[in-house]
Formats: sequence, structure tokens, C-alpha cells
Amino acid sequence: MLRFADDPVEKNGSMSPSDRPLIAIIGGGASGTLLAWNLRRLHVQARIIVIDPAERPAVGLAYSTLSPCHFLNVPVGGMSADPDDPEHFLRWLRTHHDPDVTPGQFMPRAVFGQYLSSLWAEARPEWRQTSVLSCQRVAGRLELALGDGERLQADQVVLATGNFGPAPVAKVDPDLALSGQYHPSGWDNGFYDRIAPDAAVVLIGTGLTSLDVLMRLRENGHRGRVVALSRHGWCPERHAPSAPAKTDIIPPGTPATARAYFRAFRDSLAKGTGWRSVVDALRPRINPLWQALDLAEKKRFRRHLQRRWDIVRHRIAPEVADFMLAELENGTLDCRRGQVTHLGAEAGQVLVRARDRVGLFTLSADHVVNCTGPSRAYRQMADTLPHALLAAGMVRETALGGLHCRGDGALTDAAGRCAGDLFALGPMRWGTLFETTAIPEIRRQAADLATLLKERCGRNVREASCETVLPG
Repeated sequence: MLRFADDPVEKNGSMSPSDRPLIAIIGGGASGTLLAWNLRRLHVQARIIVIDPAERPAVGLAYSTLSPCHFLNVPVGGMSADPDDPEHFLRWLRTHHDPDVTPGQFMPRAVFGQYLSSLWAEARPEWRQTSVLSCQRVAGRLELALGDGERLQADQVVLATGNFGPAPVAKVDPDLALSGQYHPSGWDNGFYDRIAPDAAVVLIGTGLTSLDVLMRLRENGHRGRVVALSRHGWCPERHAPSAPAKTDIIPPGTPATARAYFRAFRDSLAKGTGWRSVVDALRPRINPLWQALDLAEKKRFRRHLQRRWDIVRHRIAPEVADFMLAELENGTLDCRRGQVTHLGAEAGQVLVRARDRVGLFTLSADHVVNCTGPSRAYRQMADTLPHALLAAGMVRETALGGLHCRGDGALTDAAGRCAGDLFALGPMRWGTLFETTAIPEIRRQAADLATLLKERCGRNVREASCETVLPG
């Protein structure tokens, strides 16, 4: 399905539609919308097509929720679409939502979805409401095979698909998979009506997704006991007023090792700096620090420190923290430590087998929901575009997952070459970058990539040579 709005470039007569380069943005959520919006603001003389099978453009999975209980994890002052105009979202809110809103407030994600929809309306890209099955080079351009059977020739292609669903956490018995009692993704909206009000529920994961699912269950009238289970059993931390520390948390000359980074972090805490201030000061520097690590140190950081970082970095709105605390105090939520080893079914119940420091144990429930984080193991995702691109050698993975790309997001192929016409934006840069899934990083990437694409379209460039990405 093609949706198109009048393009001022055509009206100005500067370039006919057949002469304009074609930019295909694969993914119509936040990442794709921010890129299309920046391209429009820069008056890029190109035909811009966004391809996504979703029912609604702009909002993606994260911001399509209609639940008023699902809050942003970043206050208003940090959610502007424009990296150079921090108050853009704030002004929009005061005009369209609440004239008294302040930069420190936390908005429902559905409201941010409305903001993204307004940016989409300003961008006015063509919308192709279908999927992309494959991408290959044909006669110097990129040919996309679409799910509706058509083929599209593009000069520049941007992968902006956002996050994929969680990976399987353990072996699932076939009978359980068919029972309707195991739900492989907490992001699926279809299972809530199948869970009875008094049903016992186990959530695999104790992070942000598990809280989203719990809040949605309670919204639907569920009153049963819920157990949330994860390897460490850590729950998200609360946002509280703080300012980034003004000192160098990891001073120049600190060895590029996970241990040295952690020691510097601890030293800052020992000097009396609050942990929130330490984390917020590190946030803008975390990607250069990550890229300074060699592969062995990156693996060590992931193994020992990443989950700790995630807990303190991805903090929750005070409203959500109050909800979680009330559930814990009332005994209606139990956060437990344990690594799931097997999921089975017996006598109409789901059996969750797990291991902790003491040994093996089993939980019994009516329903189990996988609330773990997004998977970046693209080779294991059959019937997805990243899987097809990897199989064709068009892109390559980092040793940690995610895709190899240059600093500008240009992707490298299986041989390490970079043609400069295929880009990643947002979560697909993970591995090359460490922080690349949140709006503060994505908005900067989108603005910079739009500037690059404008330059290339201005020269009518269809191919460009690039250096290969650094290993790791």
C-alpha cells in the first residue's frame, strides 16, 4: 500500500521525480521517522520512501501502546527529536498536551507516540505498508524485494527497523508451545485477554519489559500473584533529581579495560558523588569508552558489568517505581534470582525449571511470559531482513551481535568492504556502539545521517567508497 503526500521539491521544479535519487528507509518507527523528518527539514532533493508493514507509521512497537501506565524512562527535557533544540518536545507538549508541563516530568509513551506522529506528518514521506524480504545490488543500485511482490530500486537504503523480539530463553516443550500458556514475547499485545484474573503468572526477566507487562495485566483486572525471574534478580532503579558529575569519571589515561573502568566508577562513588550523577556524566562518553576496548575486554564488560550498567542507566519514572514498590510490599510481585533451564507442561500447568546458587528449583504457573531484552542474534532470526542480508554477505555481524558499521552508520559486507549506500540507524548499530537504542542517541544519528545523505543526493551519488570498520 503506497501513501504519498505532495513534495515541495517537485513544485519548485528543481528536479523531476525520475531524476531524483531514491532513499529507502526500512522501518517506520521512531528511528525511521526521525530520519525522514530530518531529511525533510534539510530539503533533501530525493524521493523518500519508508517501508514498514505496521498498521500505524511513526510509533513503532515502543510508542504504539495505548496504556496510560506505560511511561517514558527519560524525562521530557531529554526527549526532543532535535539534538540541537532540547526544548522541541517540551514546546510541543505545552502546545498540544499540557501548557504547564515541566522538563523534569515523565510522559506516557502514548503521548510521545503522538509527538512522533506529528513529526511524520511534517516529514510527509511516501509510506509503503509492506515488508522487505531481501536487498541486493543490481546495476549499481540496491534492489529491494517487497512483501507485496514488487521490487524497488533505491540509491541509498537505511535499516531503521528498531528492536526485534526476545530470543528464546530455554528449551520449550512442543506441547507447551501449542498450549497458549507460554507467550514468547512480552511485546505481543494479543495474550492479555487469555490470562484469567486469578491466574498465576511467571515473567522471565525483571527489567523494563516485565514491569510493562505487569502494569498491563493489572490494568486488565489481573489480581493473581506474579513471579518475575532473572539471572540476577535485579529490579530497575528509580529516577530521582540529580545532575551529571562535572569531574572526569574515567580520567584520561585510564587503561582501556573493563576492570579499570569499574575501578574508576567506584572511586567516584567513594569520593561522595551520587551514583546517578556518575552514570549521567558517563552517558555521553560511553560509546568512545566502549570503542576503546579490545574484543576481549568488550566480552568481559558484557559478562560482568553490562547488566549492572543497564540497571542504573535504564531507570524508571517515579510513578512506575511507586507501582513496583507497592507490588513488592503487598506480596503480589516476587522478584527471584534464577536462570531458566527448561519450560515444560504438566497437568495443565507450566513448569519453569531454573537454577540459582543453591541448585535447581521449579516454579508452577498458569502462564509464562518471556520479558527478556531484544535479541541481536540476527543469524538466528529466520525470515527477517537482517538474516537475509547476512546470508547474502551484504552485511556482517560484530563478534558480539549487531552489525558492523562505520561511524556514520555505513555497513560493511562479509569481506569487510563498504559501498556507502547501505546504512544502519539506531539499535542495529549495537556491537559497533554500546548506547544506540534510546532517543538521545538515535536523534543525533538521524540528524547526522540526514546531512550525509543530503550531500550525496546533491551530488547525485549512487556509489561511494568507504574505509572498513575497525575490528571488534
